[in-house]
Amino acid sequence: MDKKGNAFLRTIGSFGRLVGSLFSFGKMKKPIDTLAEEAIMSPSKVIVKNFFRNKLAITGLIGFSIMLSVVFIGAALNPLTILSTNPIMRNTKPGLGYSKITSAAQNAGLVQISNGTTYGIGLGKDGDVYSWGQDVLGATKIPAEINALQIKKIASGDRHAIIMTQSGKVYGWGNNNFKQSTVPAEIEAVLMLENVVDILAGDQYSAIITDKNKIHVWGTTFATGLDIVPSRYQGRIVKAAQAPFNIILILDDGSIGIMGQPQTMLETSFPTQLANKEVTIVDAAVTVRTAVVVDTVGQVIVWGENEHGLLILPEGIQNEKIVSVEAGRSHFIALSASGKIFVWGSNDYKQLEIPEEVLGKKVTSIAANYYQTYVITEDGKSYGWGQDGYYLGTDDLGRDMLMRLIHGGRVTMTVGAVAVMISTTIGLLVGLISGFYGGWIDNILMRFTEVINSFPFLPMAITLSSFVGGVLTQTERLLLIMIILGVISWTGLARLVRGQILAEREKDFVLAARALGIRSNVIILRHILPNVINVVIVSMTLGYAGSLLTEAGLSFLGFGVIPPSPSWGNMLTGAQDSTVITFYWWRWILPAVAVLIAALTVNIIGDGLRDAMDPKNNEK
Repeated sequence: MDKKGNAFLRTIGSFGRLVGSLFSFGKMKKPIDTLAEEAIMSPSKVIVKNFFRNKLAITGLIGFSIMLSVVFIGAALNPLTILSTNPIMRNTKPGLGYSKITSAAQNAGLVQISNGTTYGIGLGKDGDVYSWGQDVLGATKIPAEINALQIKKIASGDRHAIIMTQSGKVYGWGNNNFKQSTVPAEIEAVLMLENVVDILAGDQYSAIITDKNKIHVWGTTFATGLDIVPSRYQGRIVKAAQAPFNIILILDDGSIGIMGQPQTMLETSFPTQLANKEVTIVDAAVTVRTAVVVDTVGQVIVWGENEHGLLILPEGIQNEKIVSVEAGRSHFIALSASGKIFVWGSNDYKQLEIPEEVLGKKVTSIAANYYQTYVITEDGKSYGWGQDGYYLGTDDLGRDMLMRLIHGGRVTMTVGAVAVMISTTIGLLVGLISGFYGGWIDNILMRFTEVINSFPFLPMAITLSSFVGGVLTQTERLLLIMIILGVISWTGLARLVRGQILAEREKDFVLAARALGIRSNVIILRHILPNVINVVIVSMTLGYAGSLLTEAGLSFLGFGVIPPSPSWGNMLTGAQDSTVITFYWWRWILPAVAVLIAALTVNIIGDGLRDAMDPKNNEK
């Protein structure tokens, strides 16, 4: 090949190398290198760019932003009633599906339904018992021998269940702490002379009604007195409805009796037609302090406390002939002869929101207990709705852990943020003045800083809390914690800022500003402060994580936020109990993880900011 051809090939090769240098993996590189690009960018833009190059820092920022949004937006959208408790739902583990009837139960064609706190059981047409929901103390684990029996009726208590066979025998399973799922010897002796015709199950107790029109109760009855049946009722009972503290009795003459404690509200507010025995009662139901009955003509009569609007009957119910009623813990459901259902009372768990697939169908059977509602329609299908579970479980008082984590996080994060603002303000002010003026001012301020730094924080905070804790409100206690945290933790920042100022004040731009006669405060705020603000921001970020941990530690020890107000620290108090650690892991692991994630993400953000603001790191 001649010289012209070689020159042409060299030209082509050079062009190819140029193109290859401009393109990498199909993408054109910027013609300006990194140093040249940063040379034309402002320092703040360089910091932002360096920060967002750090994938770990971005992960921390996203994690902290999500947590912050959940805590503050969630708390605003879901107000927390501090004193609200629900002991019947205590120590419920995380999970959903309380009222979701299994396909096996649906296919069996349920004829009876009963439910406990977190589960339900149903009697199928095949005579077998089916269960669904979340198991608690074996309530959903039906013994194999049960389904070998000819079952006539089922009943669920809070965490146990009992059944009655066609021959009148009674069997139970589930929680047996008070022998409520086992027929005691004295009841067995009664059954030698009487036959069981009906069964009941309540909060840790069980009951039977015999063909002698007598009721017999066993289980935990010490506080309620349910085992003591008034003599004027015993021998006249044909039907009963259970509640946590009392039982409504339908007597053989169609009148109503009440047994158990407390009876006061239900007895003193007895409707006139019941007190005068003007109507004959065929069915009854009772919540905690409100009762409803149905007479022979289908009229509904309700009395007791009007909590949750239970005394306000739903529209149209008086135009229907009601044949049966059931009660949950805070709501009622009624069934008319035409197959319509009416629900009223509390809707905290959507127990009043009838599913669309039920509307328009004729209902043949109803059931309600605790916070769920069930119906069986004419086509043999069963439906359940109401409380469906807790995403993060409940604590020892039945309070929703998710809501307490959200509201507790708001307290913990707010305390940390305010404390950091206080400490940053003090530390920055002391550091700027001490470093800029020097001399005797510097000497006094640094000695004062050393004195403050020598105070043992935890002993002082605990001592103050012990002295004034009993006279302060919760808000005042929070304010005290924030002030203590802020006033004690500024010393490190003050020393750091002072060191930076000592270096900055000798630079030419400061000397030039002084020579121009610019006032000292202007030099400090407009010329020196912007050069040390990076250090302050990093210190604030890392200090915030420390404040979170300190507040959590104080509350854990009982000297910070006091229950029932939640904070992540006092929610961790349960971790001191071996029983909680062993059986109720969600009560201590969840707040611990929340504190860990919050502190970790903030520390990661602080490290990312420090790296982004470090000139030497930017050159790597």
